[in-house]
Amino acid sequence: MADPEYSLTRKQAFLEIAQARRQERVPMLDNADLSGADLRKSDLSGGNMREANLSEANLGGAYVCGAYLRKANLSGANLNGTNLSKAVMIGVNLIGANLRGAYLRRTDLRATDLCGVNLGSADLNGAYLIEADLIGADLSRADLSGADLSKANLSGANLSGADLSGADLTKAILNGADLSKANLSGAKLNGAKLTEANLSKANLIGANLNLANLSGSDLSSAYLCEASLRGTNLVGANLNLANLSGAHMNRVYLFRAFLGRADLSKADLSKANLIGADLSGADLSKANLNGANLSGANLSGAYLRAANCTRAILQGAQLFGAILTNVSFANADLQKVQAAPTDFADVDAASLANIRIDVPTAQRLGLSLSPVSR
Repeated sequence: MADPEYSLTRKQAFLEIAQARRQERVPMLDNADLSGADLRKSDLSGGNMREANLSEANLGGAYVCGAYLRKANLSGANLNGTNLSKAVMIGVNLIGANLRGAYLRRTDLRATDLCGVNLGSADLNGAYLIEADLIGADLSRADLSGADLSKANLSGANLSGADLSGADLTKAILNGADLSKANLSGAKLNGAKLTEANLSKANLIGANLNLANLSGSDLSSAYLCEASLRGTNLVGANLNLANLSGAHMNRVYLFRAFLGRADLSKADLSKANLIGADLSGADLSKANLNGANLSGANLSGAYLRAANCTRAILQGAQLFGAILTNVSFANADLQKVQAAPTDFADVDAASLANIRIDVPTAQRLGLSLSPVSR
């Protein structure tokens, strides 16, 4: 006996599919009951399936491109390799569904619940996932290039090896997500939340991370050349061996961050907070550190050739073995700097104009003191 909740019984729904095929028209399956149905490799392209019940249905390899599935129930359905390109799936229930390898190019999945769904290797190029719920979803090696994931919740999601180039992740939530080796080149991540996220070896070249929260995240060996990180929170983040050459990082928060052997050449770190940061062995050649706070930072063995440290605060910073050739320290605070006299041997006297330095430190470094330097 048919469930009165559905306007089309299973038998009627199958009859409609067969008639639509013969008459070369799209099937009309709004509010149809197709739960548990075997629809493998069926052609349902352009079909109307608003609020249809397709729970536990097998749609493996089926053609559902351009279909209207608003608020349909696809919970537990097999959509492995299913073509859902350009389909409208707003508000669809996909809990427990298998979408591995599915084709979802330019599919509308706005505000859809995709928590824990398997989307590994799926094609989501240009998909609309605005405010979608993807908590714990498997998107490993998925193609999300050009997708709109603004305000989407991807907490704990697996995005390792995924292609997110040019994707819009503005204000998205990615706390604890795995983005290792992901391609995020040119992506918009401004205002996104990425605390404790894994971005090791990720490609973030030219990405916009302005005002994003990446505190405690792992960005080791990541590529961030020419990326924009203005006002970004990277407190305690791991950026060891990361490539940040030419990055825009003014007013960035790198308090106690790890930047060992990172490439920061030509990076703009003006007014950055680098208090207690580990910059040992880092390349800061031609970097702009104007007004940056490097109090207590470890710059041992760092390469600072031609860096701009004007007005920088270097109180208690370690500069043992650092290359300081052509560095400008004008108006900088060098009180209690930890270094050897040989480290400042190549520093031009003119570049030390108006520095603030205590007498014991100046004597230990063999620097002559002007009245302003005391």
